[in-house]
Amino acid sequence: MNEFVRQVGSIERADNGLGESAHRFGTGLIGVLGRPRGGASNTAARTAVILLNAGLMHRVGPFRGYVQLARALNACGFAVLRFDQSGLGDSPISPLASAERRLGEVQAAMALLQAETGAEQFVLGGICSGADDAFHLAVGDERVVGTVLLDGLAHRTAGFWLRHLWPRLLDPRRIWTALRHRGAHQPGLDDYRDFPPRALAARQMAQLVARDVRLLFIYTGGAYRYFNHRGQLAACLGKAARARQVSLQYWRDCDHTFYLRRDRLRLQQAVTAWMQAQFVEDRAGTKP
Repeated sequence: MNEFVRQVGSIERADNGLGESAHRFGTGLIGVLGRPRGGASNTAARTAVILLNAGLMHRVGPFRGYVQLARALNACGFAVLRFDQSGLGDSPISPLASAERRLGEVQAAMALLQAETGAEQFVLGGICSGADDAFHLAVGDERVVGTVLLDGLAHRTAGFWLRHLWPRLLDPRRIWTALRHRGAHQPGLDDYRDFPPRALAARQMAQLVARDVRLLFIYTGGAYRYFNHRGQLAACLGKAARARQVSLQYWRDCDHTFYLRRDRLRLQQAVTAWMQAQFVEDRAGTKP
């Protein structure tokens, strides 16, 4: 047991009267835990959700999207912890190396959830770099039974380039623009990501599916520079991406940060429906 988990016994907390409490745990990490409302089933109570920072954004998420998503999941019977990883939001910088730090912090978050709610298994999720972290960490801890990956990893394929380039070849104005800017690199979302190499990502995907981890991928139009078709996931990550454990949605009309209220509501509905389908059993002991 590492130093992060040992310190969970000295939790500091403050309730807000809405079923949510602020906690200091691990090595000074700050998080907000939302408890289930509306009478959680035993199976829902066993599974808790951890939301990981999106880029440099603190635990509320873009446009308070994490707050709203967490409360929607609370209403469906799931506990949710949204916390600031070290160096982000209210959590201090850690001296540990990145990979060791991230795993230790999420394990401390799991220990907190288990102590506070009795949760035994966990779903990791996030937008952008939060999705990258969720995928990496799911591979490293068998208590992770699901991931919610919003504009998560993907690699460009031959099909991607065909779909990307073909419309431009038919439009003289786009050809002229490309020639004018040839050699100039315009930074995009994918330039700041932590995607594993394609072969490693495919192996990790196969490991997660073999472990029966449930994976929800939602891609938006904000990921268009590296993802532009539903079939691309299997093309870059192999047959495991077609397994029954994998759910995939592509919302090209939605932006990367879920700026519009309608898109945040759509996200809440999609994630809560997926969580209930994957982690809540009916009275007969089968999934709905």
